[in-house]
Amino acid sequence: MEKRILMPMVNVSHNKDDTGLRIEVDLAGARKETVDLEMGPYGFCVSAEGEDFRYESCYSMVHQVNAKKAKAKFESGLLKILVPFTESMRGHKVRVA
Repeated sequence: MEKRILMPMVNVSHNKDDTGLRIEVDLAGARKETVDLEMGPYGFCVSAEGEDFRYESCYSMVHQVNAKKAKAKFESGLLKILVPFTESMRGHKVRVA
């Protein structure tokens, strides 16, 4: 029997000190040993399997990240990824009139 493929829900935000991204991927029902994460400078792909389904998807990011310094943790169906930017995202403050 072929497993149905699902697209996981993803939340991406800047971390507290604005030096990288905090990514949360909802993989409810997936087993930890099946989680596969591949990260590049402008995106990532994730897959994981549950009893009769498979999560599978890839995502693009606007800001370039240092994929080699990414850290990931899977707990209670939630994959949490912390990855730093390759350059500071601090820009020039613009006065709004």
